[in-house]
Amino acid sequence: MWAIVPIKTFERAKQRLADVLSPAERRALMLAMARDVLTSLSKSRQLSGVLIVSRAPEAEALAQSFATERFAESPNADLATALTQATEHLINHFGAQGVFVIPADVPNISADEVDQLIIDHQHITLLPDDNKIGTNGMICAPPLAMPYIFDGQSFKPHVDAAYQAGITPRVVPASRFALDVDTPNDLHEVMHRQPHSQTAIFLSRSGIAERLTSRGQAANDATPGDELGSS
Repeated sequence: MWAIVPIKTFERAKQRLADVLSPAERRALMLAMARDVLTSLSKSRQLSGVLIVSRAPEAEALAQSFATERFAESPNADLATALTQATEHLINHFGAQGVFVIPADVPNISADEVDQLIIDHQHITLLPDDNKIGTNGMICAPPLAMPYIFDGQSFKPHVDAAYQAGITPRVVPASRFALDVDTPNDLHEVMHRQPHSQTAIFLSRSGIAERLTSRGQAANDATPGDELGSS
């Protein structure tokens, strides 16, 4: 079983946080989250290896730091295509019999949960986000048992694709994979759930945590009368 960690870009990471974080802060946040994910994966006892999928220069430094493999997808490949290419690479060069796709923005995961998910896995395992809209993790054994559909709203399409392939997927809701980071509230959740993670430490030391707290307090201080009065 190989983990595949796609990291499309650092320079334009987390656009939905653009209102509260600068481009440099979003890039540093993406690096911190990726390091949290790779730290957990490096402690797994069930994984044969980890493959970072990215053309970004930072990915090479991450691969060296964590002693992982790195694969550069074709230029302009979308996420589904990049994952397909990476999976074929693992099959052809490492004899992978299963793959565990894990995004780099789920800093709440743990090695123990990764291992248990692999132990309990049969054919296809899907890990939805908190809202059961996106797919925050997928295990396929054999690899390419179904197509990748990652598009931001991929959970239901992945479930449908599994059934179309003749496989009943195992769905694991409310896992530590369910929290991905896209909004300021997600950042608060990471700091609350994983205060000692590299992501939380970055948010604290950079001053972002304090800034977000002040921003949230200002929003809470707005009264219903203020909102009605502005309409």
